[in-house]
Amino acid sequence: MHAIHPQTPTAAPDRDHLGDAERLALYCQNFAIERDLSATLNAALEGMVRNLHAEIVEVFLWRNDPEGFIFESARGRSIARGRQPDPRDPYLARCLGEKTILGSPQTDMIAAVAYAPLLPLGRPCGVVRLVRPLGQGALDSRESALFGAMASAAALAIANAQLLATVEDQSDTTRDLAFAAEIQRHLLPSAAAGESPIFGLNRPIRQVSGDFFDFFTLPNGKIAFALGDVAGKGMNAALLMAKAASLYRCLGKTIFHPAEILERLNREIHETASRGMFVTMVAGTYDPGSGRLEIANAGHEPPLLRTIDQRYESYPADGPPLGVLPELNLSTREVEMSGGEFFIFSDGLTEFRYGQGEQLGVDGLIQMIEALSPMPLAVRMEALLCELDKEGWSMRDDLTVLVIDDSWVQNNE
Repeated sequence: MHAIHPQTPTAAPDRDHLGDAERLALYCQNFAIERDLSATLNAALEGMVRNLHAEIVEVFLWRNDPEGFIFESARGRSIARGRQPDPRDPYLARCLGEKTILGSPQTDMIAAVAYAPLLPLGRPCGVVRLVRPLGQGALDSRESALFGAMASAAALAIANAQLLATVEDQSDTTRDLAFAAEIQRHLLPSAAAGESPIFGLNRPIRQVSGDFFDFFTLPNGKIAFALGDVAGKGMNAALLMAKAASLYRCLGKTIFHPAEILERLNREIHETASRGMFVTMVAGTYDPGSGRLEIANAGHEPPLLRTIDQRYESYPADGPPLGVLPELNLSTREVEMSGGEFFIFSDGLTEFRYGQGEQLGVDGLIQMIEALSPMPLAVRMEALLCELDKEGWSMRDDLTVLVIDDSWVQNNE
């Protein structure tokens, strides 16, 4: 327990001539300049020592715990977490329960002790315990009233400091999330629509995303690409997303076989990912010269090939997501695009729901793609998202799309 001891046994001379109302006003003014809980507690303790001629003043805050109420005692400018008051002191619990000032008997050998409940907004949050110097005598009725008023002021100040700390923590979290979101945006390729045969979109449902996509040109002229979806939401998913995206970009520049890249990624993620977290992912290469794709799919939504005669072919996964098993044995599949379009997407796209109806689903996605087919592919995908932004549609998960247009090369020669 913390104790504040005065440097002199009585208050300063000019303070002795103040009335109780003026003492209380000065006491409350100290809280106006304190913004954190520790400083507020310290101001409360010192003010009571000075104004009530106390030998020791202690503040016990309590928090609700599965095993019962846990007191936290004030210790100077910090809080001793989880410290218990003297279990032999019956007045602490009584003071909280009865919500009134109590005093313990005084003898020649035992100093007078007074207890006041801390009741911000009428809800008990702790107790102030005040010990007078031996022989000083118990608080009289005037001092008891002043003690209660000071305890009430301290309770409000403590509640305000706790609220401010919560708000500041939330502000810090908001800033951290904004910074994390900015980092994630920089992890995504920056090629604009129409500049490349590959175009990607990412839209988080929250500030940070568990989805990612990437593409880059290899020394042999092929374009490596990938799209991944981390299980879960929030910061843990965002961190695993950043790791998977960084590993892919590193491995994808030295390993040109999609299945081998995913197998290597799987080992890394399985060794370090938190329990229960995994990543679904499609990785591949595209040869603009031949129109040939090579892809591998680890537990992800089946990509779609739209042929030039408006037929659709899907390419299901042939293995579980990354991180589930210590080893994977995936296959690389070849796809002849022949001027067609290839769509890779996270389930956040197909899980869009209109009102209380069914999800968009793959069939609904195909219908929307066909309805917008006269447009260039990149413009079409932007228009598709604009349709889903209209009233009635609701987004349920992070949304990521990566599209490859094999006709782009011919149209831009």
